[in-house]
Order: sequence, then structure tokens, then C-alpha cells
Amino acid sequence: MDKKVSIIIPARNEEKFIQRAIDKYRNQDYPVEIIVVVNNSQDKTYELAKSKADKVLNFPDKIGVSVARNKGAKVATGEVLIFSDADSYLSSGAVRKIVGITEEETIGTMLGGPDKKSLRGSILFFIKNWAHRLRIYKGVLDGIFFCHRNIFFKTGGFDENKKVGEFQNFIERAQKRGAQYKFLTNCKAFTSLRRYEERGYIRTFFFWVIWFVLFIFKKDEEFKERYFK
Repeated sequence: MDKKVSIIIPARNEEKFIQRAIDKYRNQDYPVEIIVVVNNSQDKTYELAKSKADKVLNFPDKIGVSVARNKGAKVATGEVLIFSDADSYLSSGAVRKIVGITEEETIGTMLGGPDKKSLRGSILFFIKNWAHRLRIYKGVLDGIFFCHRNIFFKTGGFDENKKVGEFQNFIERAQKRGAQYKFLTNCKAFTSLRRYEERGYIRTFFFWVIWFVLFIFKKDEEFKERYFK
């Protein structure tokens, strides 16, 4: 029997992207349950999500993205959980490919790409994709991560104190509990370039390079606090 899939989307002030994300997942060739967790939004995110998603949780106060993902997972009914940022979506047929390789201990992500034509964006994702292909970095390519619900709850979900690096932290903890990390190269996650354009490509790239080096040596908390006060 086919596995049921739940898409969990945390969203804060995402009225420009939330409908696109939901529509992209609805148009997959595999049925999905879509859960949107609205977190301290001041725009029309909740109303737009309510009109399209299967379940919408609304938290007026700011709860943080890790808490939002955990809240969504608790109400999800799918065996396969796909966590997606509101400005990200999967290529056509990707959900079926994820289901095909997901067992009880599976966690993973896939190739990434920009949601529009951009030379700088293409160069950035070329570097990030090869970092994953070569296993230099085991993480998430811009906002989409999948796992079986068994390993998710066995691991205890996302660390709700993490403001950055929550996927990497989850992956490390899950692998200690027997999780198998998989990186799919036959499908893609597309994401908005807005954060890179707002903060600058070079600045954002070097932020993650520095963070990753510090993460390896368990020195990332001080760096995180400096940028997320």
C-alpha cells in the first residue's frame, strides 16, 4: 500500500509565497496532506492558507520555526513527513520519488535550485549541490527535508532552542539513533532567492561557511547569538 505523505509548512508573513507553495504540492502526482503552521503573522498568511491547506495551526505569538515544525508534525497523519519552507517547493514527481526510497529510518534532502533565472543564484546552488554530492556537508538544501515519522519522533523532533542549524542538529541526533541519510539527485527543491538578494550573496554564503566550521568544533552557539539577538 502507498505511504501517506504530510507536507508541513511553517509560515510567518508569507502571503506572497504560501499559495504558490500549496498549489505546487497539490499539483504533484501523489496525494498529500498539507499542514501550514502560521507563526506570528501580521499579514494574510493565515487566511490564504486556510482557503487551501488541509490543516492550519495559527499561533498569534512568535514561537519560532523549530517549534512550528514540531507542532505540525504532531498533527500530521502521514508516514512520510516533508518539511518545506513557505517560499520553497519540489519539482514535478518529487514526492513519489521520496516515497519510493523512504523506509522507517530514512532522512534526507535533494538537489536544490533557484526559483527563477539568476546567474548568481545558479552559481550558489552549483556550489551547494556539490558540497552535498561530495558529502562535505550533510544538511538541507534551502528549506526542504524529508523523513519517516518513526525516526522523527524517535529522535524527539527538532531542537526548539535552535535558531539556525536545526536541520543539521536533527540529522546528527537521528543518525545516532540509526537513521540513514539520503541525498536525491533525481529531483529538485526550488526556493526563492529573496534572502540572498536582501542580505547579499557573498555575505550570506560566508555566514554559512563560518557557521559550518564552527558547528564542526561545537563553537556555533556563540556565533549564533551574535547574529540572532
